[in-house]
Amino acid sequence: MTAIANRSVARNGTTPTTPSGRSGPPTGTLPKAAKSPKSRNTGRVAIGLIVLALSALGAVVLFSSAADRVTVIGMARDVEVGQRLTEADLREVSIAGGSGLRSISADDATSVVGRTATVRLLAGSLLNPDQIADGPTFPEGTVIAGAVLKGGQYPVGLAIGDTVDVIETTTPDASGAGQPVVRGTATVIDIAEPDDGQSQMLVSLAVPAESATAVSAAGAAGRLSLVVTAP
Repeated sequence: MTAIANRSVARNGTTPTTPSGRSGPPTGTLPKAAKSPKSRNTGRVAIGLIVLALSALGAVVLFSSAADRVTVIGMARDVEVGQRLTEADLREVSIAGGSGLRSISADDATSVVGRTATVRLLAGSLLNPDQIADGPTFPEGTVIAGAVLKGGQYPVGLAIGDTVDVIETTTPDASGAGQPVVRGTATVIDIAEPDDGQSQMLVSLAVPAESATAVSAAGAAGRLSLVVTAP
């Protein structure tokens, strides 16, 4: 009878009692142990240490990557064969150290300015020592001749490095007409405009030595025309 009464009271919401009359949790159920504040703090400290270690590792990796980079010389714009390099032609480029690329340190930029391109240098490319020389690099027997050109004797957009056909218009004969004579091929190595405001242009041409005399004479007399050939 006592057991039946105890079950009835439990269903009515009162605390069940043990056969000995004491109140407590049902038989077979163990009370949950409460976590101590010390245990929770230890877990937080461990997580903090892991985050700190990962941050330090990331900083070391970034620093190592930055330390392995070097600053070298790159091309800021195109430079043609035979053209002298200026400061405006160059730019600084950061690359990974030990990449195996032939390059010139940005610290040596002053020694590069004024040197001559031995190949066509393209904007965005790296400059390497094999692409420049101390002076003009033309075939043996090449000389430099000057010419005074006026409008119509050269194409619009004539630029340093252009390969041109040199055409002389001979002195007019008795009929008043001159004959065109091809004096060979030349390379434009410098261009300047006179300060007097005239519509003339002064051009320096690298030409074979055997045609230098005729080209110089015709160029000084204003009887020379240039035709840019396809690259």
